[in-house]
Amino acid sequence: MAGMRIVVCLPGSAAGRVDAAVADAMAPFEREKGLGGEFDIWDHYRMCGGAEGSGFAVLAGSESDPRLLHDRPRYDGTSEPSLPGMCAGGPRGLLDFSATCAESVVLAGRAWDLWAELSGRHPAPESLESFVERSKAEMGVPPFLQFRMDGCPDPWTPAYERYRAQPLVRTYLSALDELKSAARSHRYGTHFLDCADPLRTVGGHSREDFIRYHSRIDGMGFENVLTLEGWWYEYGEEGLHSACGGRAACPHTPDITPGPLSAGQRYLEGVPDDALLVYLRLHV
Repeated sequence: MAGMRIVVCLPGSAAGRVDAAVADAMAPFEREKGLGGEFDIWDHYRMCGGAEGSGFAVLAGSESDPRLLHDRPRYDGTSEPSLPGMCAGGPRGLLDFSATCAESVVLAGRAWDLWAELSGRHPAPESLESFVERSKAEMGVPPFLQFRMDGCPDPWTPAYERYRAQPLVRTYLSALDELKSAARSHRYGTHFLDCADPLRTVGGHSREDFIRYHSRIDGMGFENVLTLEGWWYEYGEEGLHSACGGRAACPHTPDITPGPLSAGQRYLEGVPDDALLVYLRLHV
């Protein structure tokens, strides 16, 4: 058993009953309760993606639209709000699919150039590791300890605060935040250009390697999709149609055919603006 993520597509008429409509669309594929055989896929799911940043970016100006969907509570009843500019789904017309590979390359290049430019204006910083070592010594924490343990002091938080206070690191992280905010870089996921330790993650790489690591193949790349017509599509596999008894018995042409990595995302970009897209995390 493992986890996977999928985007469920619903007609605009499902607005107002989204949870029930998702349950109906997912039912044929439920393990031991659905159509059986090839359709035994999942046994638990939850609408999510807004709080962790893996869901959908919201079109600029639509952040307060009540039609947007947000994370449902966890099994223990706890929940978190969506990150700014993110959601777990909503009408296609409110979601921003403008993230592209070409743009991510440009943004990554600008992030690396920014470090190179500022490095010429400020003293070279000490490494984060050196601050951690000193913090451990000050607190009496064994040098071999690599993570926080209950009952032990935390040397990492003050070490990182001191590391960030260095002129080059402080100035770079502030400028990087401005760059990412202006570009709405959260469209690529919250880990895009995540450079909390820039001396290592930016200054420690060539420009080409940095860009290669941070550029996105094709936008966000939502590749697992349950289509409007009930086709369950996982990247690299033939579609499975809920209207039929299995792949061998299905006479229909699939909505998505196996092919390029971007096939699933292209389908999502092409659905009607009122179609609802819902991001789910499954246990399969």
